[in-house]
Amino acid sequence: MKKRALTGITPTGTIHIGNYFGAIAPALSYQDQYECFFFVADFHALTTNKNREEIISQTYDIVAAWLAFGFNPKRHFMYRQSDVPLTAELAWYLSCVTGVGLLQKGHAYKDALAKNKEVNHGVLAYPVLMAADILLYEADIVPVGKDQKQHVEFTRDMAGSFNAVYGEGILKLPTPLIREEVMAVPGLDGRKMSKSYNNVIPLFEKPEKLKKLVMSIKTDSTPLEEPKDLDSTIIGAIYK
Repeated sequence: MKKRALTGITPTGTIHIGNYFGAIAPALSYQDQYECFFFVADFHALTTNKNREEIISQTYDIVAAWLAFGFNPKRHFMYRQSDVPLTAELAWYLSCVTGVGLLQKGHAYKDALAKNKEVNHGVLAYPVLMAADILLYEADIVPVGKDQKQHVEFTRDMAGSFNAVYGEGILKLPTPLIREEVMAVPGLDGRKMSKSYNNVIPLFEKPEKLKKLVMSIKTDSTPLEEPKDLDSTIIGAIYK
């Protein structure tokens, strides 16, 4: 029997090449090896976007993109997070065995505080909902980048706390599957490509707009006629 892998993507804007190389392509490559569950995390999107129409539209865009890139709906599962009420129910059970101190260590929460952003309960409790996403489907492995390993570690901590209260083995502890070759894709300004930084290169964009974005990538002061070091430039990192 194949092990089960789970991957989610949040509908928070235009799909960009960072999404593709960091999440979509790695996840799709596991279709022959694992029983795959892919989902659109529309509940998670509510922490930063309250526009219902935008979230619905971006959800359809994500599903269309996954299908276009090779997701096989006849062999695997794709669903919308909000269509499964048990996710929220399990999140509540987990929240009752999870200390606030653990949640305050979350990268997203600390980043929001550091940047003086609005911090609602959803941002603080983000890891709890993410843990429910993983544990509800008894995922064996969760493909993540190096910078997302904490999500799975938190999930294991919460599952352990739950099992200690309600019975050992009820919730399966997942394992992070970290692909060493999958690195954070740099954005136009050199920081990690992210919609929140407004530095993304969309996967689906008109040629004129795409050219303008590419031409805006920061470069160093090396003269045009001099050889370029691909390992130390933004454009080189994106190209690789």
